[in-house]
Amino acid sequence: MVMSVLLAIPMFAQKANTDSIQAQMNKIEVTNQGMKQAIENYKKGVIKGDPESMNLLGMECLSGQYVKSDVEMGLLLLNDAATRNYTEAQYNLANYFYLAWYSKPESDVLFSQGTKWFKKAVRNGDNRSIVMLARFYSDYGKYKKEPSYINGGIQMLENYPKVSDVNNKDEQVLNAQAWLGNIYLAKWRFDNDTTALLNAKKWYRILLKSDLHFPNYVPYIDSLQTVLSMGVPMRIDPQPTEQEIEKSKQQPAGRGGFPGGGMPGMGGGMPGMGGAPGAQGPQAQIGPQATFLGGNMQQFIRSNTYYPENLQAQKMTGRATVSFTVDTDGAVINPVITNQADIHIMNKEALRTVMIMPDWIPAEQDGKPVKAQHTANIAFGNPGFGR
Repeated sequence: MVMSVLLAIPMFAQKANTDSIQAQMNKIEVTNQGMKQAIENYKKGVIKGDPESMNLLGMECLSGQYVKSDVEMGLLLLNDAATRNYTEAQYNLANYFYLAWYSKPESDVLFSQGTKWFKKAVRNGDNRSIVMLARFYSDYGKYKKEPSYINGGIQMLENYPKVSDVNNKDEQVLNAQAWLGNIYLAKWRFDNDTTALLNAKKWYRILLKSDLHFPNYVPYIDSLQTVLSMGVPMRIDPQPTEQEIEKSKQQPAGRGGFPGGGMPGMGGGMPGMGGAPGAQGPQAQIGPQATFLGGNMQQFIRSNTYYPENLQAQKMTGRATVSFTVDTDGAVINPVITNQADIHIMNKEALRTVMIMPDWIPAEQDGKPVKAQHTANIAFGNPGFGR
């Protein structure tokens, strides 16, 4: 069906140039009377050659929400608007072919058509299309087992404006960061390249530092947890200077020297007394201990744990315990919830906070770096605290 419609587009467009456009518009049946006037206005716009009206009416024909579904007419209208260099139509037409390709991934024609229109939209300055084009290249590369397409998608996203910055304003930037993490993780699974895994950590960590709390961000918390549990060296931050190491180790135990960021039994947040999200009541660990860079893990947790407003409004509290290993390179690995809060999102937020920590200063034994187990007890207290 999709292929026959696709191949019919040029012929249909040519026919529309010779037949009455009004007659073509009369074939579109309105199914929702409440939208009749709007649909009629779209039709008048199409007759006048308005690409915006073509795009809007084309999308209605494809969706079948307010008019009788007519894929062929919808594609004709989108194609006509896209050909007139209307960016939104280019994006919508490309997206249609991308979705159609998913049902028929062996089709190089659908890939060619989709990427063609995404590229045209990109040239018109549409940043959404950069992300979608990169995704299409990556998915196509995975299906065809062609790393060059996957790498091409990565390169597009890494050139996305401001993609390397923690972004608290633009969800399109967050979308690019999320897909960089996803594609690098897929690349690691594809060719077992540890560098790809490190890059996945980099992009997921940048994404999850955002104050915007990207919609549906929980899957990316799960993905980063997967990345950090692969059993390979995961340090991505620069090695600390001797001065930074000395300063961090001089921090008083109650200021974060203990695992979990506070003195045993005397955590930073106090539920029932305006408690902030923070490290609470860590248990003493046995053996050499790693050092949080900067020394004050408690302050990091208090500053970076997000206490959802809806939970604050309901005065809901809870505590989640995250156990993790600081590897010999200082990277936080194998984070797991060992004591769950009753509210699921608190457990995810506790994991997120631990996983976005900077790489640590590793523990030492007999002058050599060793792994060290740590625990962070993260409490969610009363409204007005945390991020």
